[in-house]
Amino acid sequence: MKINENFVPVTKKCVELEELDDGCILYDTEKDEVHSLNSTAASIWICCDGKHSVKEIVDVVEKCFKPESKIVPRDIIKTIEDFSKKELLTP
Repeated sequence: MKINENFVPVTKKCVELEELDDGCILYDTEKDEVHSLNSTAASIWICCDGKHSVKEIVDVVEKCFKPESKIVPRDIIKTIEDFSKKELLTP
């Protein structure tokens, strides 16, 4: 799956989220797998609701975390690609 700034990610319905103070835990009920996310990845995950493009997700993360670096879009695309590789997004 090619992910660019226009891609609109959607999480699978079988993945449950448990929020923590410093991120969240994802539980894939289909595969019986658990994934731990830091606070940045958790914010990205929450935005993967089928309503936000990658570009919009970048804007949200930049506003929330005010990163100093210009690599934010690339990092966010990599995180969404990781979600896809782990089969946490709908195809």
